[in-house]
Amino acid sequence: MIESYLPAWPLHPDGVFWVGAALVLATLTGESVFRFLRWPRLVGYAAAGMILAAGGAGLNVYDLQNSARAIVDTALAVLLFEIGHRVNLRWLRANPALLGMSLLESALGFAAVWITLALLGFAAMQAAIVAALLVATSPAVVLRISSEFNARGQVTERLLLLSALNTFYALLVCSLLLGMMDADGPQGAAASALHLLYLLGGSVLAAALLAWAVNWVERHFDFRDEGGALMLVGLIVLTLSLTRMLNWSALLTPLLGGALLRWRSPRPRLWPRHFGTAGGVLMVLMFLILGLSLNARILLAGGLAAALVIVVRLVAKLAGALAFSRVSGASWRQSVALGLSLNPASGVSFVLALSFLGSSAGAVLHPMLAVAFSAIAFLELLAPLLTRWALGYSGDIAPSPASRASGGAA
Repeated sequence: MIESYLPAWPLHPDGVFWVGAALVLATLTGESVFRFLRWPRLVGYAAAGMILAAGGAGLNVYDLQNSARAIVDTALAVLLFEIGHRVNLRWLRANPALLGMSLLESALGFAAVWITLALLGFAAMQAAIVAALLVATSPAVVLRISSEFNARGQVTERLLLLSALNTFYALLVCSLLLGMMDADGPQGAAASALHLLYLLGGSVLAAALLAWAVNWVERHFDFRDEGGALMLVGLIVLTLSLTRMLNWSALLTPLLGGALLRWRSPRPRLWPRHFGTAGGVLMVLMFLILGLSLNARILLAGGLAAALVIVVRLVAKLAGALAFSRVSGASWRQSVALGLSLNPASGVSFVLALSFLGSSAGAVLHPMLAVAFSAIAFLELLAPLLTRWALGYSGDIAPSPASRASGGAA
């Protein structure tokens, strides 16, 4: 028939259509909140995902598709390598009080969440898991906000350092807890310790190889160009695949790799934010997927406990920053800003929670994971706004022209 070339009606869009539509919505939402409200774009990306999830297009976080998980893992690897490279660990030698501040704010945050959940009736191990997940300050949020708003100063540099360190602590503690869950008697505990040593040693080895490879490739490619940026992303993806095959930590390796590269050469490299266009698309997709995964069903299951956990976590991290304010050389105002800016949690905590979900005891952890995922959802939307305000309060973010004009008129 002559009409055979016409499409069938009604039309049935494929998956590519919905991915494109989601990207368009996320980009429009992110740009809108940034231009009109001066909010971080990532708030708009995550909000777009939650809007789509509310409309029935959400992802089941308890059975996240392999393709979506691969995007999140790859984006996180790029971000963790980037923040690892931004951190100057030599600073700890010059100012050891910063290490004390890092250990205290992480320990207080862990203890506050653990005790709160225990008082709410959670088992000790379940409470410890949620507490460990929420030790980390999201490197993704920290990098996005500092880059988008051109944050510069003592608070921003300390925030980058502390977020890298508490992410390291969270990865180690979560790995230990995963091993303990599978331990059975003294032999099981010994096996758990050996597993942790294998994971840590292998991750350090892979990180050293990644740092060496990036340093070698840098002699032949300019990472500020598109080709060099793609080469850098490719090296990180290859390392990510290697760590998965050998059961090493796919999150710890890029973080250590970036830190080792910076340690070897104190001069920070100049490369495009998140390594160019490909990395930028990965960032948008990651926050979009997180928003799609954190739906109303999860929030209803663990929202009230999560809200309480968020409050005690905020107070604990603020107390940790204030306790070392004078000895670390920061003013009271800077320490308040730093304590408040430590609250974001998203990608790393999300992936670590998925690791517990995939463990042998994952089926019995759903109530606990509902609290963790709910806390991540709230923090993903609200904590970036608090961090943005805190960095502005400290003076690390210059006021916008409109703000300066209104201030001058007043």
